[in-house]
Amino acid sequence: MVEWKHGSPGLDGQVIAENVGGRACRLAYKPEVTPLQPDGTPLPVETIVTLEEKIPPYVIIEPGQRAAARVHWGAWCGQQASDRARVDWSGGSTAAKVHGPTQPECLPGQPDNLTSSWFRLMT
Repeated sequence: MVEWKHGSPGLDGQVIAENVGGRACRLAYKPEVTPLQPDGTPLPVETIVTLEEKIPPYVIIEPGQRAAARVHWGAWCGQQASDRARVDWSGGSTAAKVHGPTQPECLPGQPDNLTSSWFRLMT
């Protein structure tokens, strides 16, 4: 699931992953979020990978646990985003439901890229 709320500027939010399986799983590195158009085509939004370090570069999620990674989308003046986004992580990918605004305001001259942070266990 991807959750967005209005930030200043753009959208602030999080990617939430839940382990619905019967054994622990590992989420490594930062997720990449690609908003999708209503027809399912990816929007040409670039995800910028920042260089802060986390050791170890993963979290272990036990069955029933959730982890979240913060995300930010600065601005968008392109095609319309839908209520779905592709979320990629090391070893997997899924189309996720978007909760909240589907795209930030058009702010000409502002960066239109996305950034994401490390997954952390939710308490």
